[in-house]
Amino acid sequence: MLKHVFVRVEGIVQGVGFRPFIYRLAKELSLNGYCLNDTEGVTIEVEGEEEKLDKFLIAIKNDFPPLAVVNSIRSEKREMVGYKDFVIEKSKQTDKKTTFISPDTNICDDCLRELFDKNDRRFHYPFITCTNCGPRFSIIYDIPYDRKNTTMNHFELCPECKKEYLDPLDRRFHTQPTACPLCGPSVYLYDKDKNLIKEKVDDVVQETYNLLMKGKIIAIKGVGGFHLAVDAKNDEAVLELRKRKRRPFKPFALMANIETIKDFLYTTKKELELLTSRARPIVLLKQKEIALEKISKYIAPHLTYIGIMLPYTPFQYLLFDKGKSMVLVMTSANLSDEPIVYKDDVAFEKLCNIADYFVTYNREIAIQSDDSVMFVLNEKEFFIRRSRGFVPVPFFTKKFNKHIFAAGADLKSSFALSKDNVIFLSQYLGDLESVDTYNVFKNTLKHFEKVFDIKPEIFISDMHPNYFTTRLTNEISNNSQRFFIQHHHAHVAAVMEEHGIEDEVIGVAFDGTGYGLDSKIWGSEFLLANRKEFKRAAHFSYFKLPGSEKAIKEVYRIGLSLLYDLGLNNKEVTKYINFDNKENIEIVLNMLKRNINCPLSCSIGRLFDGIAAILGVSSVVSTEAEAAQKLEELALVGKKIYPLKIELDLSGEIEVPVKEIVKNILELKEKGVPVEDIALSFHNAVSEISVNCVQAIYDKYKVKKVVLCGGSFVNKILLKRIWEVLELFGFEVFLPHRVPLNDSSIALGQICVGKELIK
Repeated sequence: MLKHVFVRVEGIVQGVGFRPFIYRLAKELSLNGYCLNDTEGVTIEVEGEEEKLDKFLIAIKNDFPPLAVVNSIRSEKREMVGYKDFVIEKSKQTDKKTTFISPDTNICDDCLRELFDKNDRRFHYPFITCTNCGPRFSIIYDIPYDRKNTTMNHFELCPECKKEYLDPLDRRFHTQPTACPLCGPSVYLYDKDKNLIKEKVDDVVQETYNLLMKGKIIAIKGVGGFHLAVDAKNDEAVLELRKRKRRPFKPFALMANIETIKDFLYTTKKELELLTSRARPIVLLKQKEIALEKISKYIAPHLTYIGIMLPYTPFQYLLFDKGKSMVLVMTSANLSDEPIVYKDDVAFEKLCNIADYFVTYNREIAIQSDDSVMFVLNEKEFFIRRSRGFVPVPFFTKKFNKHIFAAGADLKSSFALSKDNVIFLSQYLGDLESVDTYNVFKNTLKHFEKVFDIKPEIFISDMHPNYFTTRLTNEISNNSQRFFIQHHHAHVAAVMEEHGIEDEVIGVAFDGTGYGLDSKIWGSEFLLANRKEFKRAAHFSYFKLPGSEKAIKEVYRIGLSLLYDLGLNNKEVTKYINFDNKENIEIVLNMLKRNINCPLSCSIGRLFDGIAAILGVSSVVSTEAEAAQKLEELALVGKKIYPLKIELDLSGEIEVPVKEIVKNILELKEKGVPVEDIALSFHNAVSEISVNCVQAIYDKYKVKKVVLCGGSFVNKILLKRIWEVLELFGFEVFLPHRVPLNDSSIALGQICVGKELIK
C-alpha cells in the first residue's frame, strides 16, 4: 500500500552530502517526492510502498554521510500527493534558523587520490574538495549553506564544475567550495614587500620548499588563518623564528607525515586515532631518544612532549610530497597570545617583521580558527585548545526557551551562545589582553549570532570585576537579565554539562586564577556543587602575590613570598632564590613586610610557580605556566619520592597548610636531595593531599561523584595520580573530554549554572 511521509532532519546536515544521500536512497528504493535545505535543516517528503519507506527511514538514521551529525529525525504520515519522481528542490528560508554547520575537515582519500592523478583535471589543484571534505565553518557567512553565502560567492563555476555541482549522483553535488584550476581560487607566493614571486601552483610549491630548506620563514595561509613555517631540523632557522616571534620558551607545533612522526615520537592507538582523524588536531606526543637527531633542540627546549599534526590541506600535501621525510614548524601566525592572523592585509602588516615570504590565495577566510591541541592520558583524549575541526559542533542540552550569552574568561578565551536545546562554544580566541583580541572576540560573537540566529536575552560573565569579558558583557547586556558566575563553579559545571550530571558532585578545580567569593584569588578549590550552587569544602591556604599580576611573570616574587611566610630573614631567603637582581629582591621583601600591592591567592598554579622558583627551576617566565611545565619536566625524571609530612585539620572547611609544604621542601633541599626528586615528591604530595581532601568531604557528605577540572590538570603527573587513586578508592571520576581542561570551558559552565539560576 502506498504511503506519504513528511520527514524533518536536524543536525549537521548541510554541506555534507545529505541531500545527494537522500536522493540516491530514494532512487534505489523507487520512492518519489523531494528534499530541500532550509534554515532549520533538511525537509523531505516521500511517497512509496510502506516497507520501502521503513527502510528509507532506517537508512537515514544509520547510514548518513561521514561529515553529517544527525541530532533528530521527525516523521509523520500525510495525505498522498502523487509525486511522479524524486527531486532536490532549491533551498529556502524559514522563520527559524536551527541549522548546524560542519567544522572544517582534512582532505578525503578520494580527493587526495585525484590530487596526485596526472590524468585528473584537478591534478595538483590546491583547493580540491568534495562533499566529504574540506573547508566549511571557515568559509560560511550565513545559512542556508549555499554558495552565495560563502567566500566562494565570487568564483563562478566553469561548465564542467557546474555539471558536477548540479548532478545529484556526483560526489561534488552542491559542494559549495568546489572549483577547479579554470574557475576557482589560486595560490601565490610573495616576498614580505608584496612582490609576486610565483603564481603557478607547482612553481609556488617548489619554491616554497626550496626557501624552507634554505632556512627561510614563510607565512602560509591555511584553512582558518596563517601558519609560520620553518624547517624544524634547522637550528639557526628555528632560533631566528623564536627571536622574531619573541618566543623564548613556548614550544612550537610541528607538521610531518605519519611515517616520519612514528620515527621520532611514540604513538599509542588513541594518539594515532586523533592524529589521523578528520579534525587533524595537534597531538602532544612523547619524544623518543632519537628525536634530537631528527629535529632541532630548540623546538621544545627541555620538554618531553612535542605537539605535532599531519598535513590536512591539499597545499600541505603537495608541499610534503616534495620532502616526504620533512618536518616543519607549523605554528599559528600571531603575536603573543593573540588570535591567529587570517586576513591577507593584516598578515602583511603584522607579520612582515617575522616572515620572509608569504604563501596566500585569493579566497577569503570568513572566520578565523587556530589548530586544535589535544593530549592522551590512559588512552583518553583531552583538549588544551578546541578550535579547527571541532568548532562549531554544538553541545545538546535540556531545552531552554531563552537565548543566552556567556562570556567565558579572559585567558584562553572562548564564549558560548545557547538557544532551545543547543549550546555553541566558540573556538579558542586567545588571551584578552590586547585591543586586537578584544575586537576579534566581538566580531566572532556577531558572526555566531548571525549564523545561528541567536539574539541573547540573558548575559553571563565571570565574577571578576576587572575581566575584559565582564566589562564587555556589561556593555552589550543593555539592561537585560545579567548574572555573574564564580569561576571554579563554572569549571565544575562545564564537566557536569558534558556528562549530563544532574546531582551533586565533589568538584576539584585547580588553576592559576579565579575570583573568589571573598574577593581573593582562588585556584585550589574542592567544591561541593550542583548545577545551581556550591559550597567551598576545602582549599590550600592563602599566600601573597607581591606585585599582583607582575608575580605571574616574575615568579621569583612568589618564591620570596612563600619563604617570607616561613619567617626567613633576607639573607636566608636569597640563599634559595636564584635571581641576580638583589635590589629587586629587597624591594619585593619590603612590599611583603609592608603588605603593599600583595593580593592573597591560594592558586595551585601560583603555588607551582613559587616552588619552581625555590627549586631554581624558574625566576622569570615568558609565557603562562612555563615555570609549572619546567617543574613537571623535572618531576618526570625524578626517581625517588620523599613523603612530605602535612597535617590536615579535617573539621569544618579544610585549609591545606602551604607553609608546611614549603617547609618540607626546604628540609629536603638542606639534606641534599636531588632537585628532580624534590619536584616529584611535591607532585606526589599535592596528589595525596587532594585525594585525602576528597575522602574527607565524602566522609562528611557521602557524595561519590568527583569532577576534576581546571588548567593545572594539563599537568599529566597531577591528573594521572589523582584520577587513578580516586578510582582505586571507589570514586566515580568525571573528566572533560569534549571541552578543554582550561578556561576555554568556562563559558559552557556559565550557561549550565545560569539556566538553573533563571528558573
